Amino acid sequence: MSTILPSIIIDQHPLHYIDKGSGPVVVFCHGLLANGHMWQAQIEALSTQYRCIAIDFWGHGQSQSIPAECNNLQDVAKHVLQLLDALAIDNIAVIGHGSGGAVAAEMVLMAPTRVHALVMLNSFVGFEPQVNCIKYQGFMAKVANEQTISDELATSITELFFSKNAKELSQQNQPLTLAIAAFHQQLSHISTQQIAPLLKFANMAIFKRDTLEFVETLTLPTLVAVGLDGHLRTALESYLMHDSIDGSQLLHIEQAGHLANIEKADLFNQHVIEFLNKVNFT
Repeated sequence: MSTILPSIIIDQHPLHYIDKGSGPVVVFCHGLLANGHMWQAQIEALSTQYRCIAIDFWGHGQSQSIPAECNNLQDVAKHVLQLLDALAIDNIAVIGHGSGGAVAAEMVLMAPTRVHALVMLNSFVGFEPQVNCIKYQGFMAKVANEQTISDELATSITELFFSKNAKELSQQNQPLTLAIAAFHQQLSHISTQQIAPLLKFANMAIFKRDTLEFVETLTLPTLVAVGLDGHLRTALESYLMHDSIDGSQLLHIEQAGHLANIEKADLFNQHVIEFLNKVNFT
């Protein structure tokens, strides 16, 4: 049985999080259908010099409910800031993946003096492309109809989250094999009570607002990273993000997909550590 993570009550619902290490605080925001444990390799690498807080967003991981008044990713960003208030944390760096990157951007726009560095991995803060909306809506409709994530659907989603040649690479890569199996298992074990909150969060993530114009005002150090061999995000989107955020750095990760932080953990960790070491957010 997994250990129960600590939580903060927000609008009468527990928002769970991982809290490991000490030093300047790095907040990790996962994307749709993942959870805080997706950052395990990053937490292990960073927690020797940083306090790492990885959140389980509403409907994900151990945060199996969602407040009735949570209606968009701005609300989620506000809840993360409330969690940090409860922990008496002021200055942070934020690392976001997928829709978690959009939440991270909303946090910066909401509290620019608190967030001193931003990393967005396989994120896009513009409107979600129509092809992705259709794909995600198809998945969510199937989940809503069956009130579970079937083994077949978990397999389809897992294939989209890893690189296009992950199956071939995993034959000679035992850690990748285990990572793929773990992600599949995590999807398959989402509880029935979690389905409605998960679907609500998914709808908020799929139909998030366009903040490309807003992020043009950002002046904080920013690293935009993307896996070049993924199904869900494109190099073009990373260029758009990079161009929109003045002074941002761009990292393209070869032979990696949506979960590039898992597939290429050492490379991603190296770049993130180098990036954070140049930022003062104590």
